[in-house]
Amino acid sequence: MAHLNLYLPDDLADGLRQEARKVGQPLSRYVLALLNQQRQTAQWPVGYFDRVCGFLSPDFEEPADLVADPVESLNL
Repeated sequence: MAHLNLYLPDDLADGLRQEARKVGQPLSRYVLALLNQQRQTAQWPVGYFDRVCGFLSPDFEEPADLVADPVESLNL
């Protein structure tokens, strides 16, 4: 397992130590749990693309490409 050293503001470090004590965990285990929780919640929710992007299904009929109307030429 990797060993990391990092610098934190004193108030943040004190808060983390207090929270770890409250739940009866060593500081390193508590911080690891927080990081794992953050990593898991950073993923797309289950079914997100089906709900939000359902129109991208294989049977979605793509609109036909239309020929653009001619544009008048610019006389510069």
